[in-house]
Amino acid sequence: MDSFSKIITFLLAAFILFLGPLLYMAQKQDAISQSYVSNETTQFVDSIKNTGFLSMDTYLDFINKIDATNNLYNIEIVHSHRVVEPLYDENTGAFLEDYDIYYINTYQDDILDTFDKGEAYYFSPGDLISVTVVNRTRTIATKLMELFYSRDVPDEQILVTYGGMIRDEVS
Repeated sequence: MDSFSKIITFLLAAFILFLGPLLYMAQKQDAISQSYVSNETTQFVDSIKNTGFLSMDTYLDFINKIDATNNLYNIEIVHSHRVVEPLYDENTGAFLEDYDIYYINTYQDDILDTFDKGEAYYFSPGDLISVTVVNRTRTIATKLMELFYSRDVPDEQILVTYGGMIRDEVS
């Protein structure tokens, strides 16, 4: 019985000594992927902010670059168009010397629909763009953490959000 417990202890120690470094390397790979996706998302959004439009080639190039991490991603693009409306008195119609400012959002499906027509999607200077990228596949680190910790781990290990105001400096 004593030798059986020593064998089990040895196998358990070997398993932990193997799994620990493997988990560490997988988490490092996720951190590298996070950094890479963050850099590519920043370049993608900055390109849109500077040029004022999104073409199908730019979008597909972005997807191909982040696909190099061997993960699948959900990408969400939101365009917020700024609308300024002067306020008038409802009874007299006189200008109240004030304005309402609000945003109308256009989401990714509508933006990508313009590509079906063979057109680029154009933004106006002062509009806002936001791009969120989240992994939709479980990374190796996620699978190993579930094995190591014996509990569920969120699948979203790579999350990048970036955006800003359209400058349209190329005009």
